[in-house]
Amino acid sequence: MKVTAETESNVGSVGILAFSQEQRRDTEQLHQARHAIYKMLSLAYLYPGDIDWTTFIRELPRVLGEASEVLSLDVRDEIEVLADMASSLDFNELCCDHTALFINNPNTNPISPYESVYLEDTIMGQSARRVGEKYEQYGFTVDPQHSYLLPDHLALELDFMACLIEKAIESGSFSQDEQCRFFIDHPGKWMHQFLADVKRRKPNTYFSLLAGMANKFFQYEMRMFSSRHKKM
Repeated sequence: MKVTAETESNVGSVGILAFSQEQRRDTEQLHQARHAIYKMLSLAYLYPGDIDWTTFIRELPRVLGEASEVLSLDVRDEIEVLADMASSLDFNELCCDHTALFINNPNTNPISPYESVYLEDTIMGQSARRVGEKYEQYGFTVDPQHSYLLPDHLALELDFMACLIEKAIESGSFSQDEQCRFFIDHPGKWMHQFLADVKRRKPNTYFSLLAGMANKFFQYEMRMFSSRHKKM
């Protein structure tokens, strides 16, 4: 996803409750760790042939490992298995698995990576429209390479979360209000069920391992945003 909107002015350095230099450094580190995980998970749920797969799978365990340490996520076991698995994954088999799992399967219904399907049992429902309007509101556009995806595809929603975090870092305010509203209204409503479906359909595989790690991260996000949402 490409950012086209102007970022807000830096408001984090003024006001009665201004951040200290140490607080700012720690807060930015947390934001950067969350941003890294959202970006990697977004790429992970795109079709493998649409990304630089060799670079991605080499970097995935390292980026997730470093970011999870910053957030104190207990995913060390998943990261170690993922690192071991990365060297032996067959690209063509993985593309076939992705297709059968998320796009088209002659033997069973695929697991749809779309919010509208989970919440409304339809493709391109109201959820997709609302998400698309949110992208437009913030001046975000989908990369033409992925323009075949509908707005409420999992990868796009995760990438949008990463964009909102990046926007907060660039503004210097580190506000999570925008992130909170989007997460609670969209991925927070269906991600847990999607990940559970993947783990049940493909146990002990790359996609199942990724779903387990992602679920722990989203539980972290849900706890943080749930408490914040009550105060908004």
